[in-house]
Formats: sequence, C-alpha cells, structure tokens
Amino acid sequence: MNATLLQQHLRSATGTTVSTQTVRNRLHGVGLYARRPMVCVRLTSRHRRDRREWATEHVNWRRNEWSNVLFSDESHFSVHPDNKRIFIWRDRGSRNNPVFVHTKVSDLAVGGVLVYGGISIDGRTDLYIIRDEPLTARRYREEILRPIVVPYAATIRDDFILMDNNCRPHRANLVEDFLFEEGIVRMEWPACSPDMNPIEHVWDALGRRVAGR
Repeated sequence: MNATLLQQHLRSATGTTVSTQTVRNRLHGVGLYARRPMVCVRLTSRHRRDRREWATEHVNWRRNEWSNVLFSDESHFSVHPDNKRIFIWRDRGSRNNPVFVHTKVSDLAVGGVLVYGGISIDGRTDLYIIRDEPLTARRYREEILRPIVVPYAATIRDDFILMDNNCRPHRANLVEDFLFEEGIVRMEWPACSPDMNPIEHVWDALGRRVAGR
C-alpha cells in the first residue's frame, strides 16, 4: 500500500486530511521505506517436498564432490537499459529534468540476446551467444553439449556431473541419448527451482553490469 492509499484511508476513517509527504515522513520516522518486493517462484507442496529431498541428499557433500558439478543455464539479456535496476539521486521537483530521464523502448520493440554459460568450483565455460532463437533440443546438442560441455567434462573426467534444468529442450530424447553415449551423468534437479542454481548469481551480476552500461 503506497502513501496515497494510506492518505485516502486516513481521510475516510478519521476525516483528517494530510499530505502524502507527511504520510511518508511519519513512515520513515518509524523505519518504514518503500521497497520492491522480493520475487520468488510459486511452489506447490510437491515442489517443496522435492526441494527438501534434494537438499537432504546433498547436504553432506564435500568440496571434492561439488567440484565435479557443472552448473549451467541459459539467460536472456535485453540490449536496452533495464530501468528497474536503475536508481538515481535527485532534488525534489527535478523529476522531468532530461538529465534524470531514462527512455523506455516499447516492449514489442525490445531486442535481446540469449546466452548459455556454465560454472563450477574450479572453472567456467565461455559465454555462448545463442543466435536466432529459439533453442531447440537439436541445437542444444549440436551448439552447446557437443562443443562446450563434452570438452569441459573431459577435463573433470569420470566424476563429471552436468546440472541443467528441466526445460523441454534439455529433456528431449535425443539429448538423453547423446548424454548416455558420451557417458555424461546428469544431476537430478527438482522442478521449479531456478533459485537453487548458483549460476543465477552470475546472471544477476552480469545483468547489473549490462544495465549499468
């Protein structure tokens, strides 16, 4: 609920009219500030159960076991500034000053780039730009698994484990067959759990750097 709604509720309940700035000042005085809400994945009871089971299974893994895992994912980055990440300091009344205005491109016109990457304790893959979306199972095999993941697995050798999520191209039969032929073990991953993949921190850091430019 924003300051304007609080102002309206106060006027309706008490007949007292105060400015929205007074409302904000009183809220700030008790330590309350407007913040963007945290965004999380909607989880069912089954999702929660699967996540707990996964965590229980891996809670005692040691560094040498985690070092065998390549955490991988695709992420989309806009080529235009992400205004939601941008904060500015300005004087009151200067909102419309061109210096403080960030232009917004229509959502229909926003371009972007899809990239693939993987990280492990001791290394990372190169960042691969996936051109001409979408990423199909065949493209995933030919453009990512064969030239990127297989050579990376060879550096870790027999204990290599691939973590990729459960999106459809990753779970296609031709991908499963290819991984089996290459002797690559895939980590079982609970559904709806992108927040558990540490590479999300990399995407966030990269997104902030892109937005900053």
